[in-house]
Amino acid sequence: MMRVFVLVMCGGLLLPAGAQAQAPDVLGELLKEVRALRIAMERASTVGARIQLLVARVQLQEQRIAELSRRAVAVREEISKIDAAIAQASSMVKRFEGAPGTNVPPEERAEFETQIEFFRTQLAASEKRRQELVNEDALLSQQISADQGRWSDFNNQLDQLDRTLTPPKL
Repeated sequence: MMRVFVLVMCGGLLLPAGAQAQAPDVLGELLKEVRALRIAMERASTVGARIQLLVARVQLQEQRIAELSRRAVAVREEISKIDAAIAQASSMVKRFEGAPGTNVPPEERAEFETQIEFFRTQLAASEKRRQELVNEDALLSQQISADQGRWSDFNNQLDQLDRTLTPPKL
């Protein structure tokens, strides 16, 4: 920039008198161009930093969504396993409840009652854990939805920046 200025100044000294009258006009135009170039460079620097920030945010959101999705899958798998355990415990309770007849000795009847109580306790614990997992699954679904919304917002901002940076068609 300094070279351009020095060259223009030297050129202005060497110009004839008629051409020197036009030199201030040329210098003014050059000055406007230099200012416009500086503004464009500052804008490009700002936009570049903003793009990098948005890209980083998009990547973080993608990672967060992926992690939440993995957790949701694990929770759903555990719910499935607990459902199987609940079905098995329910079956065992029914089987032991129907097993003792009226002619069963008291010590065997006590054993059946102990088994029934064991499976009922197991069933209650499994149902409680299942409800906790269902609640966790609902929470994870909400978090995934919210994070997908943020991801979409960041992508929209990138799209807007892309449109502002795309040169107009001539």
